[in-house]
Amino acid sequence: MTDGRRAESYLAEWYLPNLAEPTVDDVVARLSAAASAVTGEGTPVRLTMTLANPSDEVLYGVFDADSSEAVVLACQRAGIPHLRLSTPVVARVDRQSNGCPDAESPRDIPENLAPPSEI
Repeated sequence: MTDGRRAESYLAEWYLPNLAEPTVDDVVARLSAAASAVTGEGTPVRLTMTLANPSDEVLYGVFDADSSEAVVLACQRAGIPHLRLSTPVVARVDRQSNGCPDAESPRDIPENLAPPSEI
């Protein structure tokens, strides 16, 4: 991420009994803060997305980093060591409306996640 090479994406997995939205919000906040702190110390790592499956009590997080060690450090710093880390992975999120009534409209997508505007 800092030496000109492209960061790779890593998939972390946690088993969290009684997984509910407030729990997910807390975990995501802790992971994001830890990733920022680790990055500030010179080891770039960024939490790019999370996916919660409450019925299976599983949370997944996708991180961009130069190494898996950076992800491990961020998770440990957050106090939430991962149960499994898959390296590297390919993550794509389609932000285009597919015509489904429940699909997010572009105005509902946070600015930092929205596709670049056309010029």
